[in-house]
Amino acid sequence: MTATVYYPFHPLHGRKLSVTSRPRHPELPVTVVDETGFCLRIPAWMVAPEAAHYQLADQATLDAQTLRALAALLMPLLDDGM
Repeated sequence: MTATVYYPFHPLHGRKLSVTSRPRHPELPVTVVDETGFCLRIPAWMVAPEAAHYQLADQATLDAQTLRALAALLMPLLDDGM
């Protein structure tokens, strides 16, 4: 079985790789072997055809929940005087 890396920002984009392990859940990585025999794991969503549609935007957009989570991560650093 093979898989193509559709995610345009992955270094192996467009390559067909041999699949040694495919997860049952899309959140888990696919284990593949490249043409040199190197074994690696790639997120399963990167080998889904839908991943080809990802592109960079001129301006980043983050929802409020993500901004709150980021603030929660940074707050301890700010409290320590950084």
